[in-house]
Order: sequence, then C-alpha cells, then structure tokens
Amino acid sequence: MIRGIYSKIFLWFLLATGVTSAAVFLITVVSHVQSLGPSWMIGVLDQYARSAVIIYEYGGKDRLAEYLQRIQDASFLQSTLLDPQGHDILGRGVPPGAEKVLAEARATGQTQFHIGLLWTGASVDDRPEGRYILVAKVLVPYGFVLGGALETTILKWLLPALVGAMLCLLLARHLATPIRTLQSVAGRIADGDLSVRASPAIGSRKDELGDLARDFDKMADRIQALLRKQQELLGDISHELRSPLTRLGVSLELVRRGETDAVERMQADLDRLDTLIGQILTLTRLQMGDDRKSEMPVNLRSIVEAVAEDARFEVKEDGKSVMISHADDCWLKGDPALLRSCIENVVRNAVHYTKPQTEVAISLDIAGSGPDSARILVADHGDGVPEETLSSIFEPFYRVTEAREHETGGTGLGLSIAQRIAIIYGGSICARNGCAGGLEIEIRLPAKPHFEFWTRKNQRNKSVA
Repeated sequence: MIRGIYSKIFLWFLLATGVTSAAVFLITVVSHVQSLGPSWMIGVLDQYARSAVIIYEYGGKDRLAEYLQRIQDASFLQSTLLDPQGHDILGRGVPPGAEKVLAEARATGQTQFHIGLLWTGASVDDRPEGRYILVAKVLVPYGFVLGGALETTILKWLLPALVGAMLCLLLARHLATPIRTLQSVAGRIADGDLSVRASPAIGSRKDELGDLARDFDKMADRIQALLRKQQELLGDISHELRSPLTRLGVSLELVRRGETDAVERMQADLDRLDTLIGQILTLTRLQMGDDRKSEMPVNLRSIVEAVAEDARFEVKEDGKSVMISHADDCWLKGDPALLRSCIENVVRNAVHYTKPQTEVAISLDIAGSGPDSARILVADHGDGVPEETLSSIFEPFYRVTEAREHETGGTGLGLSIAQRIAIIYGGSICARNGCAGGLEIEIRLPAKPHFEFWTRKNQRNKSVA
C-alpha cells in the first residue's frame, strides 16, 4: 500500500505520463502516422525520387504522372521530376515556393529540405545518364489537416491529453476531498460545535492526510476536554465562594441584631475566602508558568523538616503527630517557596485525613539515578481513597465525599497545586492506598545527593564569564 502524499503525487504523474506515451504510441502504430521531421522527410523524399526515376525509365510519362498523383493523394506531396538537362518532364513546373531549395540542391548535389510556413524539398538522384531532381512541396500542416487527417490529429494529440487530464483530475480530487472535509470540520468547531470529528470521513486513509485527521481529532478532543474542565472549574469556584458568602450574609444579619458571637464566624469565613482565592490565584499562575520567581540551590531535607515541624505544632491538640522516618540530603535548583508549597500541601492533606491518635509519616531519599531521583513519601492513617478515584484527587476541587472535605476545611486545590509544581520542575506525583490502610502520596523531583554539583556548575559559569 502506498503511503505518503509525495509518493502518490509522483506515482500518479508517472502513471499519467506513461499512459499518455502509450496512447500516442498505439495511435501512431494503428493509424500509421509518423512524426514529420527534416531527417525523416529527406529519407522519404529520396525514396520517392528513386521510385519516380525508375517508373519514368520503364513506364514513361504516363506512369510517372500516375505515380506522382498517388504520392500527392497519399502523402500530401505536390511534386515534379526534372531530367538531367533540368527540364520538367511532365511540364507541371516547379511547385510554388520550392525554387530556393531547388537551387541549393543543384549547388550542393545533395538532397535539401526546408521547414517553415512552406515545407519544401529537392531530392537528388544521380544516374549514369545524369542527375534527376524531384522537387516537392508538402501540403502540411494545412493540407494534412484539411485534406482528411483531422481525425488522426485529434486521436494523436487530444485523446492522450484528455487521458492525462482525467488522471490529474482524479489525483486532485483524491487530495482535495479530505482537505475540504477538514476545512468543514474546522469551521463547525469554530462555530462552537465541538462534537464534530474528521476521522469518520477520512480517518481510514493511511497517508499524511489520514494522520492529520487523527491528530486534528485529538486536538479537538483536547480542546473539548479543556473547555469542559474550565466550565467545571468555574462552577466549582462559584460553588466554593457561594457557601462562605451565604454564611457571611447570615452572620452579618445576626450582628445587626446585636449577636456579637457571629463575628468570630464571619472572621472564619473571611479567612476561608482569603485562603481559597489565594490558592486559585496560585494555581492559575502555575498553569500559566508565571510563578518561578527565584532559582537557587535548595536542600529538600530542610524544607521537609520545616514543613513537618509546622504541621506537628498545628495538630498537636488533635492528638495527631507528624514524624520524619528518614531524610537524605537532596539538592536541586528551584524556588524555595514553590517547593515548600508543593510539599506542604501534600502534608496538610495527609494531616487533615489521618485519624486521631495516629501519625503522618514522611520520608525523603534518593531513589536511583534517574531524572526523578528525589522521592518524598507522605503516608497517613485515614480511610484511603477508592482505587478508581486515585488519579482524580489531583484535579481542582475534586472531592471523594463532599461532606468529609468540608469537615476538614479543605478547598480541594492543595493537591492540584502540588502536582503542578512537581510538573514545573520536571517531576511527578502519584497516590496509592497503603497496605495497612490510609493514603500514600509520592512526590518525585530531579535532584542530586550533594551540593558540590551546583558548586562546580557555578564555578564553571564564573570561569567562562
């Protein structure tokens, strides 16, 4: 099977050329029409001259006249034969316009043929008794066409041209039809119909246009998914803002009635709104790639220890604890604030869901020499997450259960922010249920075990400067 538009175009034109050439050859053979050129005409004229002299010598003037007439009828050649003394044997006279070519033949003693508006020739035939000259004028192209060869001319030139044009038309249609389909699909998508796809019409093709249709559909699927997520995100944001705003309205009405206890409730809702809006702005900046403020060598161990210390202080009254089971030195170049936000959001999520009187375990180590060599593992002792929703918990505002999320005060954005930061630094993040229950979240970041790596790099940059 032929793949590739280039190959198709090349082979189609090669086929058109071959068919055209074969048609010309076949028509020429069938119609016994030969190309009219100087060398061919000289050979024909010499043969006619020899035959005319022999017929004259053995048959006389009458047979010569008959022969010359047959030549004119069959080959559109008006001719006359001159004897060695230069006399016109039949008294017809030299054909009009052939005087010049006759003079050249007499001067050179060789056959001459001129092609122009008039096709004229003079063939020299030397005999023992002297030199005979057959002077002729070819009645072509006008006589050839008007004298009855119009059908042959049409068959020879027009039919092959039509065959070639037909093949090229088929090729053009073969290429243009899927392009028009893509154009139509693109227009419908531009008009807002995101359900239309190009593959049903041209996806079965095995060339570049088929690949383009499949890639186009992937793009349309991606755009549709992004728009759907955007709409869902707008709905989630509206929902998240509505609840505290509603409570603020109720609290405000209570304050107006003189119930001062509602002030604390108002402050809590304002803090929640401030946190939510801050996280929305953070996530938006991360998605736009516009939040990497500073780059410097950072030891992930110091960030993990600081985050663990803060979390340990915050949950002490709840009977929960945060423990670092293991921590290696892991250096990478990045923004300390962003990297802390990534780790802190995961740890806070674990602290929220771990059960009272349990601990959140954190470990940091170098896992192999691959691109994601720093591994941060955060494990809680909560109820875990259904297996089918493990990949969904990193989506903005996703909640396994609505009520449980609000009980813990979460916004549904922390893990989304953590995932985005990990991706920005070329890392990854994933979740799985622990063997003994609870949820384990693993962050992988490209890091080095020693700070000297960055020191050597900086020294090389200074030496170059």
